[in-house]
Amino acid sequence: MKTLLILGAGKEQVPAITRAKNKGIYTIVLDMNPKAEGFKYADEHHIISIRDEEALIGFIKNYDKKIDGVITIASDIPHMVSRVAQEIGVKHIPVKAADLAVDKFKMKEALKEAGVNIPTFRKITSTKELQGFIDEYEYPVVIKPIDNSGARGVLILTENVDLSWAFAESKSNSRSGDIMVEKFLKGPQISTEGIMCEGEFYVTGFADRNYENLEKFFPNIIEDGGDSPTALSQEAKKLVNVEFEKAVRALGINWGPGKGDMIYSNGKSYVVEIAARLSGGNFCYDHVPLGTGVDIVDAYIDMAVGNPIDVECFKPKFEKGVAQRYFFPGTGKIKEIIGLDKVKKMKNIKKIDFFVEKGQVIEQQANHTTRVGYVIAVGKDKKEAVKFAEEAINSVEFIFE
Repeated sequence: MKTLLILGAGKEQVPAITRAKNKGIYTIVLDMNPKAEGFKYADEHHIISIRDEEALIGFIKNYDKKIDGVITIASDIPHMVSRVAQEIGVKHIPVKAADLAVDKFKMKEALKEAGVNIPTFRKITSTKELQGFIDEYEYPVVIKPIDNSGARGVLILTENVDLSWAFAESKSNSRSGDIMVEKFLKGPQISTEGIMCEGEFYVTGFADRNYENLEKFFPNIIEDGGDSPTALSQEAKKLVNVEFEKAVRALGINWGPGKGDMIYSNGKSYVVEIAARLSGGNFCYDHVPLGTGVDIVDAYIDMAVGNPIDVECFKPKFEKGVAQRYFFPGTGKIKEIIGLDKVKKMKNIKKIDFFVEKGQVIEQQANHTTRVGYVIAVGKDKKEAVKFAEEAINSVEFIFE
């Protein structure tokens, strides 16, 4: 029996744990939360922070059984996955590539050097430097921490935003205290995902990100789900995929997954960020399999433990419309959530989930981690899927005390 070490046991790691177990693979799962949901599904679990390199390496050195592979999904810790895998001696994304992927500034420097299309950017250390960038490149711009995820501290700035506040807010969400600014490009934003296998890069996920609520959450940038198939033309989609692969290779990802946040603007494709991991937000384990039949999580597990791979598994089996939308009910203490039974009976709703419950207080949504729940719908095409998803969202009512 093969053994797989999975870093993280939260709600988003559960699909990896259950898929591995369904393949007859023994699962060891690490997480600092003793109540992590994934612990219920794992064969073996240990309470260890997946961001504590010393603790992780110490665990590996003291573990007396063979481990065949190491992965995570959704958690932005490829640098930890790579270091643990290197210690064990199993396949992994190169440590250097993983390190670049978790430092957005160094990532952008590497992409720029390789000739990848990216927005103009700069690391800043003061409000004065932020103002200098704006004076040079004009509004709007985006300010962000160089080392966080989930849109924490990511703000779009216009003339109406207090720059001192924005600088402090973004800096407070940076693990290192370092932040950067980049030019905001107008155009469709796209989520892409792929995997490097035997020197070939296979793009397995491609969806339009939904930012219809951008003004509602301004200056925070919060995505309200995404849709597929894409509304882009085949020519535009090809340009996005070419730039995506170019960026993945530029960072040195020569094995394993890559996730891209892309923009198509004025006839060109630009890379906003590349992650050296599989995506969160249900994209890799729900959205893409429902839309195309491609299960990259399943394939990545096989790759990690050394099982043989048929590359046909990376190619679409069909094309259906898929739409995901989030609940943004307002703020306050939840008295009741009405309408769930109705939504669960909707045949085109494939999944509905909440991160909150009765009696819990909902704070103002400021990033992706503060979203309170979602639905995923499937239709014959994108338009129909969006219709079903929005009907479901509108059928649920949050009653506050």
